[in-house]
Amino acid sequence: MAGGLDGEISKLRHKDVRQRRRAVRVLFDTDLPRALEGFVPLLNDRDPWFRSKALDAHRRWAPLQGPSALKVLAEHSSIEARRCAANLLSEFNEDVSEIALLMIDDEDLTCRRKSASALLDSAQASEYVERFLASEDAYLRRLAVSSKGATHEHRTLGIRDKNQSVCEAALQSMNELNEPLDSEDLLMLMDQGITGPSLIHSVMESDGEALVKFAMAAKGPTMKKFVKALKERCDSPEDRLIKTLRDAEEWIVVGRWLQGLRGEEHDALRWELIRNPNVDQIERSRWIERLIGRCDEPILVEEARRFIGEEHPDLLLQAAQNLSTAYDKLDL
Repeated sequence: MAGGLDGEISKLRHKDVRQRRRAVRVLFDTDLPRALEGFVPLLNDRDPWFRSKALDAHRRWAPLQGPSALKVLAEHSSIEARRCAANLLSEFNEDVSEIALLMIDDEDLTCRRKSASALLDSAQASEYVERFLASEDAYLRRLAVSSKGATHEHRTLGIRDKNQSVCEAALQSMNELNEPLDSEDLLMLMDQGITGPSLIHSVMESDGEALVKFAMAAKGPTMKKFVKALKERCDSPEDRLIKTLRDAEEWIVVGRWLQGLRGEEHDALRWELIRNPNVDQIERSRWIERLIGRCDEPILVEEARRFIGEEHPDLLLQAAQNLSTAYDKLDL
């Protein structure tokens, strides 16, 4: 087989193009990594078909030959060859830093970014973080703050970055590492429009102004995750976080936190919110509707009937009436 392989490799230099093309097909079908050596000269072939096959050969066999197989690509004058090398860096389990450094200042953006990614994923990642944090390319700064070589100080610089995607990447890394932000940084991020779930852990640790500002901005999926986090941390209306939100009159968040919670103090606060005219009546109506599952509780139904005898929007009165009717149908 070795003789046959060498013979087919030699045919790649044959004068007859048909012989050369046949050799390419045979070598790909044979699929032996050593065939890669015969394709290296084809990187400079005048025929674009042979050049493309040379790149295909490197994609197929270079990861089996080791990082050194990429050096000829990384130093090639062709952008296509260098991009091929850059895209293959992630295919190796071995250290590819030497090859990545050959392309780190390449004129091609893909080469620079892929090389930076490889360096920041290497065992020497900490040596390169500050270099990429100083880059004008936000993509590289984002890679840097997310890398295993970044320190808390690097991530803190990241959340103050002028680019929002860098801020969010740094913030995500801090969350994964359980590194809460201080109130000043939280407020700064929210002023920049970053109000997503990645802030929840820190605002709950911070309490105060940052917690209230986050609650005011929370919507949709972020609101759901925020309320879920509150439920995991707080079980009493007198808990610190809930008191902060009550003092700030963030009634929507407090009302949603109450959903599913039972007890005298919870129900007292719930009906206080349901009677609060400053809270959206559709929201209050939903809170009453969710009590129908507890329609077998006489005390709760008595409160609903008191509510019906008061002055409230028809939407709320109808919801309370439904609760009362549900109790009657139980025939207790």
